[in-house]
Amino acid sequence: MPTTPRISSRVDRASVKRRRPRLSPRGASIALAFLSVQSAAQGQRPSPLTVAAAVDSLAERAIDAGIAPALGLAIVMDGKTIHRRGYGMSDATAGIRATEGTLWYIASTSKSLTGFAASLLATHGALAFEEPITALLPGVTWNAAAPADSLTLVHFLTHTHRLNDNAVVLSAAFTGEIPESRWPALVALAKPSGNRDLVYSNFGYNVAAMVIDRIRPEGWRRFMENAIYKPLNMRNTFARVSGIQPRLIARPHLLRPDGRYVTETFFKTDATMNSAGGHLATVGDLARWAIVQMDSGNIDGRRVFPRAAIERSQQLLARQTREQSKRFAWFDRDGWGAGWDIGSYEGERMISRFGGYSTFRSHLSFLPRHRIGVVAITTGGLGSSLTDLLATFAYDLEAARPDARARAEQRFADLVTRLVTARRAAATRDSTREVQHRLPLNRALADFAGRFSAPAYGTIVISARDARLHYRWGAVNGPLVPDDIAKRVFTFEAAGADMQMAFELPDAGVATSLTVNGISFTRQP
Repeated sequence: MPTTPRISSRVDRASVKRRRPRLSPRGASIALAFLSVQSAAQGQRPSPLTVAAAVDSLAERAIDAGIAPALGLAIVMDGKTIHRRGYGMSDATAGIRATEGTLWYIASTSKSLTGFAASLLATHGALAFEEPITALLPGVTWNAAAPADSLTLVHFLTHTHRLNDNAVVLSAAFTGEIPESRWPALVALAKPSGNRDLVYSNFGYNVAAMVIDRIRPEGWRRFMENAIYKPLNMRNTFARVSGIQPRLIARPHLLRPDGRYVTETFFKTDATMNSAGGHLATVGDLARWAIVQMDSGNIDGRRVFPRAAIERSQQLLARQTREQSKRFAWFDRDGWGAGWDIGSYEGERMISRFGGYSTFRSHLSFLPRHRIGVVAITTGGLGSSLTDLLATFAYDLEAARPDARARAEQRFADLVTRLVTARRAAATRDSTREVQHRLPLNRALADFAGRFSAPAYGTIVISARDARLHYRWGAVNGPLVPDDIAKRVFTFEAAGADMQMAFELPDAGVATSLTVNGISFTRQP
């Protein structure tokens, strides 16, 4: 039976020193500004304490300003975790504060773990990246139009398989309607996309997990736990939600027009904690993950992983082909390795992996040559930009850039301005949806209600209550918002992803079918 995770209360020495004595926020800001400018003027690398305290001060200001409801932050330098802390409310509605022990949903940062698992197996000779996927997954039927014999594991790890992948991804990331044991049978539905680009998706990392399952009888979850988390002493990293105290898990949040944050439903279940996006972890655990990757498999003065496995994982295997994908926020992205984005910040090589789901945003990056890395995770608001701001501030400080403070202040001011706009957008959103909910459907709500199924996608249940229509599709559920009454089209959210649902109704009687993203669901008796 799953057990409740053990949460360490250990605080790194740098954090202890920083808090004795404690300056006022204004005093700390002035002192650190002076230290940063003095170090930059002298061309000296600032101390870890200076970097940690400056970024901590900015993080506090961001949460106080309401830019995000909660933040988990860790900074690593020279093989040590120099800062780790939770800020704000991990569950604003319940009044639960974020702490060092908070478990954050890391979304697609999970790909770095899965990609490294494949690299570890390749280093040990259990598989080859260049081996045809048909050999790695014997017995799996591929779409007749897919060039399966010429596709290798590299194509799936680098998003260059060029296959559409709705069936597996919808179940894996959102609904959990099709059990993971049946995913290999859904591969046949992945048709060629018709383009030659590197197109980011979850499918490749779901396929990578299928490969690990074939090689390791214990399955990808248990293999990663025994081969990665335990050796690295990542005791609070989980590919499940069951057995974990709910109050330990940070929740998604919605920004209200008055600037308050309200807690949203965390829709993840064990069935949707998948290899492409499905882990809970503390920032302390993720800091260790950054250190061991940055230091070629070493941590705490010992070797945990072979250098070859680290190098294989971080090798540039495929370049970005779309111009819009070559730049993200303040970072350049050259292409993909096995689980990692390979790119740079201000000309310095940067290894990173970000993730987003519902209102969560995770950021994990490091500069190998400078031996500095940042983990930042938020749960709503403008947290996505905040994570990147904190990382660039840490990197600018460490590089002793003279404009580090000024640059961060300008970016922070931009976020504060954008927050005003976001609050106005929230007010518009709420009023618009309220108007849409009152639109006359010219049909009884009962005509839309029922159970609708598709063999590869599961069952959608439509119900009428509180004078509105609601859906339930496996692990996700919510209201249907009228969009185009004449065409019987509604919009709905599936854990933050906007989708459309269209009903087919006869002139009289109940709906016979519905369509979601081009997928037809037929009414069940």
